[in-house]
Amino acid sequence: MTKREAPKQITKKNARLISLGMLALSLAIAFVCVKGMLTPIRYDVKVGEASPATILATCEAVDEINTEIMREKARMETGSIYAIDSVKIGEYKRGAEDFFSGIDKLYGKAAANIPEDADIPASAAQWGETLSASAKAALCSSVSPAIDEASLLAVLSSTDDQLQTLKDITMSKLDTALEAGVSEEGRDGLVSSCTREINAMSAIPSGLKKIAVQVFDAFLKPTLSIDASATEAEHAAAIESVEPIVVKKGQVVVEKGSIVSESQFALLESMDLVKGEDSNTNLTFGVLLITLLLFALFAVYMRFMEKETLSSIKQMAIVAVLIMLSCALAYLTNRVDYRFTPILIPVMLCSLLVGEGTAYALTALLSIFFGIMAGGSGSGILGSHCAVMIICNTISGLAAIFALKQAQSRASMIAAGAVGGGYAALVMVALQLMLKTAFLGVMESLAWIFGSAILCALLVTGSLSIWETLFDVATPARLNELSNTNHPLLRQLMVEAPGTYQHSINVAALAEGAAERIGADPLLARVGAYYHDVGKLRRPLYFKENQKNGENIHDSLPPLESAQAIIAHQKDGVTLLTKYKLPSAVIKICGEHHGNSLMTYFYFKAKQADETVKEKGFRYVGNRPSTKESAIVMMADGCEAAVRSLGDTNSAAVEQMVHKIIWGKLNENENMMSNAPLTIAEISEIEKSFLKTFAGLMHDRIEYPNMEDLKA
Repeated sequence: MTKREAPKQITKKNARLISLGMLALSLAIAFVCVKGMLTPIRYDVKVGEASPATILATCEAVDEINTEIMREKARMETGSIYAIDSVKIGEYKRGAEDFFSGIDKLYGKAAANIPEDADIPASAAQWGETLSASAKAALCSSVSPAIDEASLLAVLSSTDDQLQTLKDITMSKLDTALEAGVSEEGRDGLVSSCTREINAMSAIPSGLKKIAVQVFDAFLKPTLSIDASATEAEHAAAIESVEPIVVKKGQVVVEKGSIVSESQFALLESMDLVKGEDSNTNLTFGVLLITLLLFALFAVYMRFMEKETLSSIKQMAIVAVLIMLSCALAYLTNRVDYRFTPILIPVMLCSLLVGEGTAYALTALLSIFFGIMAGGSGSGILGSHCAVMIICNTISGLAAIFALKQAQSRASMIAAGAVGGGYAALVMVALQLMLKTAFLGVMESLAWIFGSAILCALLVTGSLSIWETLFDVATPARLNELSNTNHPLLRQLMVEAPGTYQHSINVAALAEGAAERIGADPLLARVGAYYHDVGKLRRPLYFKENQKNGENIHDSLPPLESAQAIIAHQKDGVTLLTKYKLPSAVIKICGEHHGNSLMTYFYFKAKQADETVKEKGFRYVGNRPSTKESAIVMMADGCEAAVRSLGDTNSAAVEQMVHKIIWGKLNENENMMSNAPLTIAEISEIEKSFLKTFAGLMHDRIEYPNMEDLKA
């Protein structure tokens, strides 16, 4: 029978290659989700035909056609802006003055046509008989505009006062009307109004009234002209006052079966929803390029800043699963609302299960992805929604990670989520105010952001135990639960092996203080110390601290049997902790707290009886400590047992014993610290911490007097 070969250990280089492979898989999933979110579903629609489906807006868009119609309507309703033309007013007044000047000269011209020996006519009839037809025609045309024969005879038969009255009244009305402004449309109505007023006046002879009407008709002309610049400004103001008709994301653009209008078709085109338009080639390459660049930066960060995480297949598997799961969730939540973000789920879980450094990088990576996805398809891909969500997701993730530093229980995780959501909500309010969003819109955005953060925190808290079990991770919350003395193993240890229980409590105090001093995980060190000796439950009386009345079972056993029974407690502890499904980090401490050290007491006892005895039967079969916490527990375990064996002693003896035990672990033959990532300086700090803790555990007590002596 051939000896069974030990399984080969995966090297760090191979582990990193596997990790990069998992990142590549998560990259593919992220690419599919982002592209799927940005790629619109296109429809075969045409203007004037029925829509094959009810089509919803994939992003916020402006209805340009209907907006333009409303703006044109507003422009038309505004009309033109007119200005009074003073040049034309002067021109019309001068024309009227010239006309009346010509009227005044008619009498003299007519008198020149009367023979010297004839009398000057007095009435219109006499003037008509006296003047020849040619003379009357010449006189009528001598004024501009020309008057008819009846008006000529009325003028010739009128007195100077009557003509002056005619002129004064006519010019006054003309001047008033011209100065007030005469429009093209209102000119005829104004002439009619002036004519009625003249005809109603008794001060003007009826024969002369026609002349006044003729003046109004000739010189009461439009004095208002369009002011081009003022009209243009007024039209621009009217157009500006019309708010664009905006179609919100998710709003119905066209109902199924309804006829598609030009404006609806234009909207669909602007959202890239019309089949047969541009292909998705550019979109595909653009999304692929940005995905590759972001993941490349993430991988570089992990390579130089989080080397240990990149070399851990388990931790990178968690990161890859979180990226794939959260991208799929973002794809679904963005279908509901772009402000419904699942960013805190991967960020908080990464911080709890992997580490803060990786969580920071994951926050940056996913914030950009989720922001791009929030933009939706169409022209809004890189719009305000995208920028707003990138900022909010980043702030929310960072705040939650900071808050999780103090999270020691599952309830505190919800508080951390609330902190992240609160910061994101405040940032969202600020951004919405900058974008001049209405009050109700701001409140709605706040509710979406904060509500999604609380929901994420609840999901993280509720699912954390599944993640802990699935990936075997010792989170602070899980370790806190294991430190509760109500745990079945601790209760059993308390009842069946009280000495071991007290020893474990003391070791935990030593380990926790030392771990905190050198920057290790104090909670893991404490919990590991609580459970490091649970294997003694199988044979509690084989161990000195549980023996009573000075009876020692080993006095009647051969040294090898005693050694084997005691050595077995390390393996028994691992078996028991595995049965109770404790984290592997705690089980490792249990399996390494004696390493492969030699049980010198029973070995030398056996050596005295038989010089040929081998060390193998007296040596633990565990691995040497491979973590700081495991090494601390080993040293704390040895120091506590050794100091307890001193009995009532002084601090100098304790200090000497602690120094001997700790540095004895580094001797050339054993060197139990060879695999532990500890420096000499850290081991010195551990020694100082142990002495400080021992000073508290073994403080001087008051010696109370004997009551019988007092009675005496």
